[in-house]
Amino acid sequence: MEAKVAVPESAPGGAGLGVGPGASRAEGAYASFTRGALYPALLLGPILLLWALLESGAALAWAPYLTVAVGGPAILMAERLIPYRREWRPDPGDFRVDGLYLVTVQILLPLGLGWLTVLAAQAWLSGAGLTLALWPGHWPIWAQLLLKVAVGDFFRYWLHRAAHTWPGLWRLHAVHHAPEKLYTTNVFRFHPAEKALQFLCDSAPFILAGAGPELLAYYFVFYAMSGLLQHSNCDVRLGWFNYLVSGPEVHRWHHSRAIAESNANYAHSFVVWDLLLGTYCRPRDRSVRELGLLTRSYPRGFWRQLAAPFLRQVRP
Repeated sequence: MEAKVAVPESAPGGAGLGVGPGASRAEGAYASFTRGALYPALLLGPILLLWALLESGAALAWAPYLTVAVGGPAILMAERLIPYRREWRPDPGDFRVDGLYLVTVQILLPLGLGWLTVLAAQAWLSGAGLTLALWPGHWPIWAQLLLKVAVGDFFRYWLHRAAHTWPGLWRLHAVHHAPEKLYTTNVFRFHPAEKALQFLCDSAPFILAGAGPELLAYYFVFYAMSGLLQHSNCDVRLGWFNYLVSGPEVHRWHHSRAIAESNANYAHSFVVWDLLLGTYCRPRDRSVRELGLLTRSYPRGFWRQLAAPFLRQVRP
């Protein structure tokens, strides 16, 4: 299939920012500032909100969820303000499928894995005097978070890379690559089996090593906001920040239908691993074109996608 003509990376995405041909210099400067400041504000703002909630006595049981519930809609609003591609806007059917993935894969599954399995194992090890007290819990929380992001992303990097290499894992991961447009809430679309593998890489080892609940709360907020922003249809300009984090400008190439472009940018947040391991991709001479799988007949519905990896007749 011939690729559609892409909108250039430099093309304005949001008419509401006043960056059209008749825009004043002040309006253009405002638009540039907004595109540069939006990502760090939406990533770091919720972390500061969580800190403020915890300092005021909020419980760890609900404060992280409230924080993401505030930050998530802010990203959805940003998509409306400065869309990168107007044709990537989701329709009600997209949101219905995203919602099913959110509830089953992103909320219920992690709760079951975390609280019922790994935390119970940690409690048993502690009671038996076998706790692996390896985590530097005496560090400031910001230093622990940076370490958790860097190390956790290293593990996730190799799982993600394997999912693009090994056929069995690719059949699971293809669920995430099935959408043909990129927007905030399709970050929820992961097969439950792959989500369980992700948990074993970026959460279970740290919980068993003694990472405390406060750190896990901060990481949850960072991880959630980073993923939502990474998939957002926001026309942001991150500049040198693209060599530190895997934001929209970097990650949209990973969803390209072109294999040479999608087999890259495996890091969830800390894109330095892609730079060091030779899998960084951010072409400067063009914009990403078609997204999704080579197989356009891949199932679209929630339940059919859950079954797809196990059906021989479905080829991603």
